[in-house]
Amino acid sequence: MSLRRRRESAGRAPRSRERCEDLVRSLDIQAPFDVEALCRSIAEQRGRPLYLHSTPGVTGTDIPCGAWLATEKADHIFHEQSTSPLHRTHIILHELGHMLLGHQSALDDSGTGIGAALFPDLSPAMVTSLMKRASYNTEDERSAEYLAGLIASEADLATKKNRDRESVLQRLDDALSDT
Repeated sequence: MSLRRRRESAGRAPRSRERCEDLVRSLDIQAPFDVEALCRSIAEQRGRPLYLHSTPGVTGTDIPCGAWLATEKADHIFHEQSTSPLHRTHIILHELGHMLLGHQSALDDSGTGIGAALFPDLSPAMVTSLMKRASYNTEDERSAEYLAGLIASEADLATKKNRDRESVLQRLDDALSDT
């Protein structure tokens, strides 16, 4: 990347970060965090249904582990079925990032490519946008990932597992102690 392009990219990054931070502040992130509750809240804000689909066999070398598909009437987020709950949540947050940031895909009307591989029975005419994550080589992918990380941080997902473990250990200690 040329120095000029780096400077231009660096100039865009703070605005993108500020936008992501503003979006996180606008979300209704409840404690304890529930990604499905967040999805319901976002669907209500957007005035359109949002469906989560656990899909077996989504992952592969050329296939993303998640996808956001928008139709005229609803949004659909697809995630790999055989993954950990924490990874599933992160995939959903990443796809929500695309949605909240208003990213648009460049659809391939030929019926070929990743969209056709994932959704062979879906008419391309019904799809208004399809975002899928296979790498982080675009600004849209990086900003969706950044937003997903901010939401996870706000929801304190990284430490939830440790807090749950500490809570269980504390209850065991309380139950087994003589005092």
